[in-house]
Amino acid sequence: MAASRNLLTNLRVKITIYILIGAVVFSGVIILVTSHFLRQTLTDSLVNQGRIVASSIAELAAEKLIEEDQVGLKKISEKYRYYLSNEYIIIVDADYNIITDTYNGNVPGALRDGSVFQDVDLAGGGQFVKRLTTVDEREVYDIILPIEEGLLGYVRIGLKKAYVDEQIQNTLFYIGVIIVIGTLAAILVALMIITVQVTRPVIHLANAAEEISLGNFDTPVNLNINNELQMLAAAIDRMRESLKSSLERLKTRSTIGRF
Repeated sequence: MAASRNLLTNLRVKITIYILIGAVVFSGVIILVTSHFLRQTLTDSLVNQGRIVASSIAELAAEKLIEEDQVGLKKISEKYRYYLSNEYIIIVDADYNIITDTYNGNVPGALRDGSVFQDVDLAGGGQFVKRLTTVDEREVYDIILPIEEGLLGYVRIGLKKAYVDEQIQNTLFYIGVIIVIGTLAAILVALMIITVQVTRPVIHLANAAEEISLGNFDTPVNLNINNELQMLAAAIDRMRESLKSSLERLKTRSTIGRF
């Protein structure tokens, strides 16, 4: 019995290890694929949101630029400044001079380069997006939108890449928790099914075979289970009956031979 219990334990351990390996590989693939598509989706969503905000600012700023109302322009940029995804908002005139910004005048040198506005495709809708790193090492998606086709100026908005990364991390965390819980539940269910359908029947058959090897042919090998092991049990039981009959015939011949 001790050997049977050891065998049962070893089978459970091996099955658990195999299930864990499979679950880890499957979970890794799921997380990688999810991360890729999630990053692409959230980035596209963030950029589209930035374009909408830039369009709103451009529409509101057009009149203020004509009136040279810097206070009004400041109010417009400050209105959208506190969006969680926005890093900065800059409004420049047609000569690429900065009129107002959310840096309070301390605009990083990388954002002062006027040549970047010349790359805006006015004929294609005037939307120009690039990824850059600010002076404090923050990565952003830089969106430039012309105001009145660039005749009045441009709106420049920086969207935080960290905002996308944070959303991805939170989503992957919840997905990971669900996968871990699902994996543990699957392991428990699989172990229960395998124990009932495989390991216990195998232990039963091993004990029956051991009894037969010791000469005990009187105990039938019964296995009430609906799988291939039932066929194996029936074959072992037929072998038991055959060995028992052969042994009885040998005993009968030996008794007759004495007389």
